[in-house]
Amino acid sequence: MLYHFAITPEVFEPWSINGMIPAGVVLTQLLRGIAEDGLLANLHAGEWMTHVRKHQRAEGISPDVRDRIESCLRTLHDRNRLVRHPRGSDGYAADDFRWLQWALERHRESPFSAIVASDELVELAEVTESFVVPLSRALDDDSWTERTRTPEFEKTESNLRKYVKPLLAHAQKLTLIDPYMNCREDRFLNTVELCANLMGRHDGNVKSGTIQIHAGDPETTGPDAHRESVRDRLARWETSLTPIARHTGHTFRVLLWKRKPGGKHFHDRYLITDQCGIEAPGGLDFLPDDEEERASLTTWAMLDDEVTRNILLNQFHHAKSPYQYLGATRAEP
Repeated sequence: MLYHFAITPEVFEPWSINGMIPAGVVLTQLLRGIAEDGLLANLHAGEWMTHVRKHQRAEGISPDVRDRIESCLRTLHDRNRLVRHPRGSDGYAADDFRWLQWALERHRESPFSAIVASDELVELAEVTESFVVPLSRALDDDSWTERTRTPEFEKTESNLRKYVKPLLAHAQKLTLIDPYMNCREDRFLNTVELCANLMGRHDGNVKSGTIQIHAGDPETTGPDAHRESVRDRLARWETSLTPIARHTGHTFRVLLWKRKPGGKHFHDRYLITDQCGIEAPGGLDFLPDDEEERASLTTWAMLDDEVTRNILLNQFHHAKSPYQYLGATRAEP
């Protein structure tokens, strides 16, 4: 659902952009698509963006094309979709072949959906790997045409791992929203622990972050045997999450909500990071793989950026929420 691409910098040079008819159309469509459901590699410790900016300032690119490309890059930046990768090997000599080498190095560590390079560079470098795609064929490549914003899958832990791993690898903030989520059932707590173990884990390193959980009223939601006071539930959450926080380095915050008298039901379920938002209507509980025959089918859907902001800034904000805030607790490393 969140597809990671690399584009080598020479693609942004005037000769490459103007070589496509109409000028820049393929690159612009690529960037717009990645801004919707992808990540773009900022290679060599962020030097990639420096080179792209230099190419964009060069003479020979029409103002209209330059503005469209700049707009896409700005959107990627604003959505935290430009992913900084470690410095490549062999120092600082950055010619076109070196940039392709650095992209291939990163692919070996953490595979991209595709590496897009100019047709000329692919030919001169004699690259035969199928994941290295010439710009002219990028929009027809399987890595592009087979993207989906609405995967359907059975609710098992292995499928959860499969779909959240690319969502969480470069995230530093995660919000889990499910009125039925609780720490007394493994099918929910295992989801929290799995997400915590995957968040910020890439390139052999782990970056600590924050995880918020929004759940429902423990006095009225969930199995009768698990119902308890808000105070007891928050204490139980803190006890359950503290070992996970210490193991992963992430900080947790749990907030409980209930329906206001005559107000809106707390019903929808979401998984939201600082890069994208996912609607999970079937809930955030998943079964062990050995219970696959009991697992129900679910469909996730990627949310538009504006919808995601509305959920975080309005639906679960103390002063604006349509729900009644009950209390919160924290668990820290």
